[in-house]
This record gives sequence, C-alpha cells and structure tokens, in this order.
Amino acid sequence: MAGGNIPGPFGVGANQPVVDTGTNAMTNHQVPQPHGLKTATNGVVELEVNGTIIAGGPLSKGTIIEVNAAGVKTPSKWRRFIAYANVVHVGGSLAWRANNPGNLRGAATKIGSVSGAVGSFAVFANLDDGHAAQRALYLDKYGSIKVRDAINKLTPPNENDTVKYLAELKRAGVDLDKDVKSQIDVLMPAVEVNEGLIAGIVVKRIP
Repeated sequence: MAGGNIPGPFGVGANQPVVDTGTNAMTNHQVPQPHGLKTATNGVVELEVNGTIIAGGPLSKGTIIEVNAAGVKTPSKWRRFIAYANVVHVGGSLAWRANNPGNLRGAATKIGSVSGAVGSFAVFANLDDGHAAQRALYLDKYGSIKVRDAINKLTPPNENDTVKYLAELKRAGVDLDKDVKSQIDVLMPAVEVNEGLIAGIVVKRIP
C-alpha cells in the first residue's frame, strides 16, 4: 500500500508480520547476520545484528553484547533491532519493534522511520503512541464509512488479499457493514492480530 499516514500492507495474512530489512538512513550499524558472539582482533565487540538506531546514540559495548546475545535467540527472519533512548527491541515482528501495531507508514507523532520489506514504516516512542496514532487515523479519515469500504481503500485487492483480510476481521467480531467509528474498539485489536504484533526481546541500554 502506498501513501502517507496509512497502515502498511494489510492482507498479508493473519499472523504474517511485515519484516523490516534493517536498512535505513538512521542506521548506525549494518553488519552480517549473527552466527554467534564475536570479538574483533582489536578487542572491540562487533554488533552482529542489523538494525536502526532511532534515539539514544550509538550502542555501548555492554549493550552490543546483550543485543548480540538476544540475536542468537531470535529466528533469522526477525533478527533485527530498533534502538530507543533507554532500550533496544530485538527480534519480534516489525510492528512490535517499531511500537506500530497498525503498521502505519507515517504519523505526526512518529519519532522516526524504519525500512520494511515494502517501503518504510513509522516508529513510535512507545506502544501507547502507536495505538493512539492508529486510532486517530481510523477515526479522522475513515470513521464515517463502512469498515468494508475502509479496508478496501487501505488494502486494495491489487496489492493484498483483501477478501481474506476482511474474513479475518469478521471472524474477530467486526461488523464489516457498519461504520468504522462504531466498530473501532473491535477493529483495532483485530487489525493488530492480522498485522502480527509479535513480541521479541527488550534489551536495556547499558551506559
């Protein structure tokens, strides 16, 4: 799905989260995938997980060690990180790493962006901010139209399996023929499941 403040590619299938590539203009470390913890010959610990630093500056040696250790425990398809001021999210789905349960492309409250398999996605300071941005988008832009019509706009059939996505929402209890505003409290958690908010490992930054 292209555009600005709209959710990422809906319809990729339930529990099939978007996976970020770990490439972004703000990324400080682009290194090979980990095959175990390594130390360079000069004693410097090498970061072995690709990712994006959004806030907090470069990772300390201690933090790199912890991120590498978390990476070893993470399936290769999710072996990425996003670093915030105080913590680093390692593994899990992109929606979780970026605090972006709706896989929004952008929002006024985002603190950065991260590359995904199909474009860039917003990064929020915390999950509450991500939920708030998602809710505001749905209500402000699509609140008065039927859920079915909103999803078809957000998830055009030429880009996604919209029929399957709608079926998943219906199974979750969303009335597709009522307006988004009336269904918002059921719609948001259903979308969250479809977008794949799968937790990884939270590593605390070490000074």
